[in-house]
Amino acid sequence: MDFLDFYRYFLILIVPGLIGALAYSIVACLRTEISLFTALIIDLLTFIIMLAGLFLFHGVATIEYLIYEFTCLSFTIKYTLLSILIAIILGVIGGVIRRLFFWIRR
Repeated sequence: MDFLDFYRYFLILIVPGLIGALAYSIVACLRTEISLFTALIIDLLTFIIMLAGLFLFHGVATIEYLIYEFTCLSFTIKYTLLSILIAIILGVIGGVIRRLFFWIRR
């Protein structure tokens, strides 16, 4: 694995969390700044959901097999788009919950 592969895998894992944190900030009526901790939490939840789905539907049981699957370009694009969609959904759900708790507290 060379540096470009490492960089690509890093972006595939980090970018959905950042987009999900942006969705969380917008829905929760915070500023449009992205909290790093929120992004990492959404990233971790997205990665766990994606690994569970890949294990159930595609038979990916190890990280080595997941890296092997990333050699296929169509799999990489589908994985990236689905993980961004899941991260946005998690961000919106988290933002709505935060707004509800803020509204109930007042």
